[in-house]
Amino acid sequence: MSANPYLMAAAIGAAGLDGLRKGVPAPPPTDRNMYDPSDPAVAAAIAAAPPLPKNLPGALDQLAASEALAEGLGRPFVESYVKLRRDHWDEYANHLSQWEVANYLDS
Repeated sequence: MSANPYLMAAAIGAAGLDGLRKGVPAPPPTDRNMYDPSDPAVAAAIAAAPPLPKNLPGALDQLAASEALAEGLGRPFVESYVKLRRDHWDEYANHLSQWEVANYLDS
């Protein structure tokens, strides 16, 4: 996992508190292996789950739109974090990788 462990713990806590505030019931406990897609219940859960963002900009869009995380982590923090990581993405996107050099440039 490449997440910052402190930020991940804070985000999970903020999401849990948001669920408590909204009265969202906890799901029932399960003993299923959620990594086994051959289990019909697991396959159904996977099919029903919304897709995760495929890249950093998509994840940042989701973070920026989350009222629960803005409230739980602090709006100034979320805005600063999103700006910083968008800047990192722009820097990465402007970088010419060795793979691109090998595949697209004439030598």
